[in-house]
Amino acid sequence: MQISKSAGYAVHGLGYLITRGSQEPVQISEIANDQDVSKTYLAKIFQQLSTARIVVGHRGVTGGYILARDPSEITLVDIIEAVDGPIIRRHCCLGMFGCPIKTKCAVLDAFSEANEKFVGVLQKITLSELVGDMSRLDAPFLASKGKKPKKKK
Repeated sequence: MQISKSAGYAVHGLGYLITRGSQEPVQISEIANDQDVSKTYLAKIFQQLSTARIVVGHRGVTGGYILARDPSEITLVDIIEAVDGPIIRRHCCLGMFGCPIKTKCAVLDAFSEANEKFVGVLQKITLSELVGDMSRLDAPFLASKGKKPKKKK
């Protein structure tokens, strides 16, 4: 299974929200500037996160996004499925939708079992745990409480 670029930006954007250290909404332009990604692209991702009730959007001049629930309640599967749609847990590794042997395919069974285990691991990883690990590593794309947002050149 591969995680999309959009899901990666979603995780980093949520990490930015958490480490920003403010209860006030964060504007999408601030997050986009920090992550060096298109504001329009990130806005689409955050709209999907809002639809999935991971973030709450606030309109207006002081608008932006805040987390909809505690980061310890948000898993990587929640984020990935919000952005990429449901994770297909059982599918042909050759991409054959009408495979005549799918009911007896040992390869399909093996890949499906591995995929289930992978998804199980992602379901156990919360956003707060992940951001904690990223903070310890001083990973990029996390806000520091004293750090000012980067300005676009």
